[in-house]
Amino acid sequence: MIFILQRLLPVVLFIMTAAYFFSKVYSSLWFFLIVPLISFSPFIFFYFLRENRSDIFEIAFGHYLFYLNYILIGAVSIVLISFILKLFSLDLLGLISQKKMFFHIFILLSFIGLSYIGNRNFQNILVENYEVPSQNINLDKDLKFAFISDIHLNGKFDGSKLRESFKKMEDEGVELVLIGGDFLDNSYKIVTDDIKSIIDATSFKHGIYLALGNHEYYGGIDENINYIKTLGINILRDESVEIEGVTIIGRDDRHNKNRKSLDELLKNVESENTVIVVDHNPESLKELKGEKVDLYLSGHTHRGQIFPFNLLVDYMYENSRGYKKINNTHSYVSSGLGTWMIPYRIGSQSEMFILNLMAK
Repeated sequence: MIFILQRLLPVVLFIMTAAYFFSKVYSSLWFFLIVPLISFSPFIFFYFLRENRSDIFEIAFGHYLFYLNYILIGAVSIVLISFILKLFSLDLLGLISQKKMFFHIFILLSFIGLSYIGNRNFQNILVENYEVPSQNINLDKDLKFAFISDIHLNGKFDGSKLRESFKKMEDEGVELVLIGGDFLDNSYKIVTDDIKSIIDATSFKHGIYLALGNHEYYGGIDENINYIKTLGINILRDESVEIEGVTIIGRDDRHNKNRKSLDELLKNVESENTVIVVDHNPESLKELKGEKVDLYLSGHTHRGQIFPFNLLVDYMYENSRGYKKINNTHSYVSSGLGTWMIPYRIGSQSEMFILNLMAK
């Protein structure tokens, strides 16, 4: 009942409001059937094809959802505006129904504009630089490292952005790269680019380390792990590594129901070390109860990827994107380097973090 009231009922009301808009503009009650049908039926297909869907299907489905999202938002927004204008004896819906050609042109131009802005936000990588003060008495000099997440490599999204981000890291003098999961979009078998050659062309003093994400599990966790290891990437699966007095802990994804608790992972950590935890899903930030964790790095949220879902993830997570101090821990959540299904971002940006851990 709570799920219906909190999630399903608002969605149904939203879609029925959009159906009302189209029924008024096109003078047909059939839209009360058509709009819900085109809104919900793709999710049914997606559910039944979730194990065997192709790249082409995913991309087509993603584009469909992108444009459907903004058709529904536009329709509901116009209905709300029309109610306000009625107070001034202005019939906006009637005007649109009489000027359908102009309305169609407006929709087309809106789609072109959204596609351009969304693809630009996807293609352009925002580099966020952070200076992080350290209490580590063992850290003799600054340690500059990069954090990226959610690359989502598959047959359509190749390694070009990964190559570009590594180049930016080398230009910044990065010594270590941490990856916060969802390196792969699904199975490694659908990755068509030569990712190993991209990684072999890099030179980072302390290498590349990765914590697993939910999408590594979707495509077959054991095979995906083996593939990632062949690339020269070190996987931290409920494991830690010490680099120049800094302890880096990689938590397994929440899909592993037997993953270790934060307390277990911190049990044998040197008290004088700076502790960095890489955990794909920032939902785990709720587990922080004052433990000695200096930096907590996550991804997963994509910051909603497209408006208005950025507002939803802002509500869902204590930190949905960027920097936030929680108790004594500096948390950093990346909106991701890649995207899910479509090369568009509205209200979010492809990004990477450069963090300079400063010696005391």
